[in-house]
Amino acid sequence: MIKIIRVSLLLVVGFSLASAQNEKSQTPLERRAADVCTLFQAVPASYEKLFAPEFLTQVPPAQLTSIFTQYFSQLGRCSATKTTTRQSETAASFELAFEKGFTVPANVSVSAIVPNLIDGLWLGNPTSSSGSLGDLANELKGWRGETSFLVARLNDQGITPIVSQNADRELAIGSAFKLFILSELTKELNANQRKLSDVVMLDEGGFSLPSGTLQTWPPGSPVTLHTLATFMISISDNTATDHLLKILGRERVESVTSEVGHSKPELSKPFLSTLEMFKLKGDSTHSLAEQYLALDVNGRRKFLAGQIAAIKREEAKPYSDGKPAYVDRIEWFASVTDLCRVMDWLRRNTDTGKSAAALRDVLAINPGSGLNVSRQRWSYIGYKGGSEPGVLNMTYLLRSNAGQWYAMSISWNDKEAALDNAKVFALVQRALQIIE
Repeated sequence: MIKIIRVSLLLVVGFSLASAQNEKSQTPLERRAADVCTLFQAVPASYEKLFAPEFLTQVPPAQLTSIFTQYFSQLGRCSATKTTTRQSETAASFELAFEKGFTVPANVSVSAIVPNLIDGLWLGNPTSSSGSLGDLANELKGWRGETSFLVARLNDQGITPIVSQNADRELAIGSAFKLFILSELTKELNANQRKLSDVVMLDEGGFSLPSGTLQTWPPGSPVTLHTLATFMISISDNTATDHLLKILGRERVESVTSEVGHSKPELSKPFLSTLEMFKLKGDSTHSLAEQYLALDVNGRRKFLAGQIAAIKREEAKPYSDGKPAYVDRIEWFASVTDLCRVMDWLRRNTDTGKSAAALRDVLAINPGSGLNVSRQRWSYIGYKGGSEPGVLNMTYLLRSNAGQWYAMSISWNDKEAALDNAKVFALVQRALQIIE
C-alpha cells in the first residue's frame, strides 16, 4: 500500500461517475480528484498547479512521479473517479477506475481557499473489477508460472468448494507453512501437554534471519509460547517459528501435517526450519542445495544436522540477486485445498472453551498485506500468507456476519522470475468483497 500524508479508512457507499458530470457542476474537491486521475501516466507533471506547497515539501515531485508511474505501469490510465464517502466540503474518499480493469481507493483533501490546492492524498491497493469468483479464477489462468485458487464454505462435514482453479496442485507456499506448526501447538494445548503461558528462553541456536524482530533480542530472553505463536503468525517472525519448531519437534509437526488434511505431506519432509531454508538457498555455488536434493529423506535429515547446522547464521545470504531459488524443489509445499483444510481444522480446534481457543485470536491479528477488509461484511478474519522471490501465498479463514464460515487460499509460483505481488492483492481484495 502506498500512503501519502493523510490516511483514513474507506467506507464504500453509493456513488456517481464524476467523469459523467458536467465540469461546472463539480465541486472543487471533485475537480481535484479528477486532476489526480490525470496524473497516472508515463510522465506526470504540473504538480505545483495541483498540490499545496506544504504538501510538496513533505512529498517532493520526484516521489509523486515514482508513485503515479508505478500505478500507471501496472494498471494503465485512470479513466474515471467515483465519490464514495464525503467527510466534509474539503475531504472525501473516492474510487479511481483504471483501463486494465482495476479500481484503487483514494482519499483526497483540498484547501478551502481558491484555487483549492490538494493538501492531502492517500492511495490504496488496487482491486480487481471482476464481477464474480469465477472471473477471478479465470484471471489467474493467464498469469506466468503456476497458479491455484480455492474458495470454500466450511461446515461440520468439511469444506465445500465454491470456486476452484488448479486447487489440488502442490505449490511452494512460503511462510504459510507456519500454519502447520500452529496446528501442532493447537493439538498439544488441547491435549493439556502444554500451556500458552509456558515460558521458554530464547536459544541462540534458534535465531534466524528476518522477517521478524526476535532475532534482535538477547539470547536467554524469557518468552511465552503465546508470544512465540503471536510473533510467528502476526509478523511472520522466523526466529519465533524456528523456536516453536524445535520445542514441538520436527517429527511431530510432520505428523500433524497429515492429520490436518495435507494430501502429500511427504513433499515437505524433512520439515525445514527457516534458517535451514536460508542456508540451503544462500549458498552462491548451489552445491549445498544440490547435495541435499540428491539424498533420500533420512540422508537429508543427517545433512541438516551436520553440514547445514555447522554453517553460521551470518553466512546465509539467500536471494542476494532477488531471483527465485529452487522454488519447485526446496521449499514447503501444499495445495490450496490442503491450506483450506488446515484453516478448517484450526477453526474446529480453537472453539470457545478449548485450551487452544486463544490461537483463533492470534490468527486474526494481521488480516494481510494492508488490504481494506470490510468489518461490516466479515466478523472474523484469520490470515497467514507467505512469500519469497517467485513464491506468494495468501490463505484466509473467514466468518461472515451471518455466521457462515469460509476458507480461501491463493498460490502463485514462478521459478524463473519474481512476482508482481500487487496482482494477487488486487484479486484477493476483490474476492473478499464478493464471496457469498
